[in-house]
Amino acid sequence: MKIIIFSDSHRRFSSMMQAIETESPVDWIIHAGDVQSDIDDLKIMYPNVPIAEVKGNNDFWTSDAPEERFFELDGVKIFLTHGHSYGVKYSLAKLFKRASELGANVCVFGHTHQRYNEKSGSVNMFNPGSASRSYGLLETGKGGFSLKIKEI
Repeated sequence: MKIIIFSDSHRRFSSMMQAIETESPVDWIIHAGDVQSDIDDLKIMYPNVPIAEVKGNNDFWTSDAPEERFFELDGVKIFLTHGHSYGVKYSLAKLFKRASELGANVCVFGHTHQRYNEKSGSVNMFNPGSASRSYGLLETGKGGFSLKIKEI
């Protein structure tokens, strides 16, 4: 399964489309929030690709998406949040604790606009950075999964 991951797109929709076309076909899209209208546009452009989304701090008035989600794709347990409510600009400790409590394999977050891909204990902490410059790629299969950050 090929899953493309975005965050903090802030109306840089063409960058996301470029990434999706580069990676096509994709099985899922994950968006870690900021800006909901970009997610709405993705749903129109790619109606057959499921999207897992959360709202970011800039989506407070425009989205009814949850602030966080915990779900499983192809055996990979994913905790998805924008990260602002966990103070990720200062520390990942609270976010890591929550992801660990949930039993997540991957914790996807955004908010900082900084790329981050590190394994801490049993949790892969992953921020694809700003969608205007980079995106994440989660690939799953019989041997487990891999996470990469790619340039746009």
